[in-house]
Amino acid sequence: MAVNLKKAQRRTLHFNTLADILADAQTITAAPHHTTGNWTAPQIIDHVTRVMGFSNHGTDLRLPLPMRLFGSILKRTGGYRKPISPGVKLPQSIVKHFVAPSNITLDDAISQLRTEIETATTTDMSHPSPFFGSLTHDQWIPFHCRHAELHFSFILAD
Repeated sequence: MAVNLKKAQRRTLHFNTLADILADAQTITAAPHHTTGNWTAPQIIDHVTRVMGFSNHGTDLRLPLPMRLFGSILKRTGGYRKPISPGVKLPQSIVKHFVAPSNITLDDAISQLRTEIETATTTDMSHPSPFFGSLTHDQWIPFHCRHAELHFSFILAD
């Protein structure tokens, strides 16, 4: 049965840089931990990595028009910089682009995150967001930080 993410216990996090995201992933998973959401720690880390990959490499993912219009409005109001609420329901047709396989290992997830962060810090994140549309490199960074804060908040130390 799915966990109600709005009521799940979570950590309070704030990341300023992409390096902060990697440091937290390595620190929280180096010791015994558990998750309070619906995904394992490797799945959470992989999800954040996949979305970061959209900004580094692009994607052919096309969200439904109402989602893109809402994203455009949020972009104009600086929504990419604001905390993200838990419990967003994605249409089943696009979930496959966002959810990691259940058998992904922690080592693989962290390694892939490290690679995407290295790419993002050595090249310009210039590919458009499927939700917000065109974002600059400097706009992508706070979005990735807020996105990781949301998902990593469900990984708690034992």
